[in-house]
Amino acid sequence: MQKEFSKFWRNPAYKNIELFHAHFRQFTFSKHWHDELAIGIIQRGAEKLDYRGQTAVIPQGGIVTINPGEIHTGYSGSDQGWHYRMFYFDMTLIEQVLREHRKYGSIPTPFLKGPIIHDPELFQLFTQLYCSLEGNHLSLATESLITLAINSLFTRHGDQKINPRVKSDKTIAQKIHSYICGNWQRNVTLEELCQHTEMSQYHLIRCFNDQYGIPPHQFLILIKTHQARLLLQQGFKAATVAVDCGFFDQSHLNRNFKKTFGITPGRYLRTR
Repeated sequence: MQKEFSKFWRNPAYKNIELFHAHFRQFTFSKHWHDELAIGIIQRGAEKLDYRGQTAVIPQGGIVTINPGEIHTGYSGSDQGWHYRMFYFDMTLIEQVLREHRKYGSIPTPFLKGPIIHDPELFQLFTQLYCSLEGNHLSLATESLITLAINSLFTRHGDQKINPRVKSDKTIAQKIHSYICGNWQRNVTLEELCQHTEMSQYHLIRCFNDQYGIPPHQFLILIKTHQARLLLQQGFKAATVAVDCGFFDQSHLNRNFKKTFGITPGRYLRTR
């Protein structure tokens, strides 16, 4: 039986694409989001997602797509777990490729229906792209595959909906969101948020959860975790990162980092 493993890495020539290779059986991702467009190819087994209020199963040969900023989980959808490879595309790259597409026709919408795509030809295209980024291929081949994969993805599976959530308390939720983003290094309290919005604790939590799919305290931890990842990418040690990002200690960082990214900060540093 294959052991669980996970690895993040980048091809030095394509720093706006982060890559992930993993096999999980027991591990479960907690609720989280990605700043990038996350595209995964399920090579063995099946993955389950809780996404947009529903549970989806992505089987072997399927493609999982998660738009930037959308809250989701990930866990095994079969007895054997799931073996997969992920792309995390910086949105500047996506926009650049789609702008080039505009020169030759209408631009596809930069929002995907997701989270499951059954498209064998596209699956093969992303498999080839991963192999190209992983190996020593000609730049022309890799760049061509990036262009083909992204354009095919959005042309075939783009969604005209720009935002799937429409909530009456959107403005209040955004105010809370902005406050947390501006004070993420501190231990922001619920009372502090109530004073900032002039709302009751219950109403505040409900509004935020309705808009973003998680309560404010989980969002704060996720912000800290994403910031920790950025510092680790710059070469800072995990102990320093834990302090700078306002975690209680390094073990607090380790637990949340593993739940979010599927790998510990120490191992993430070693794969850079």
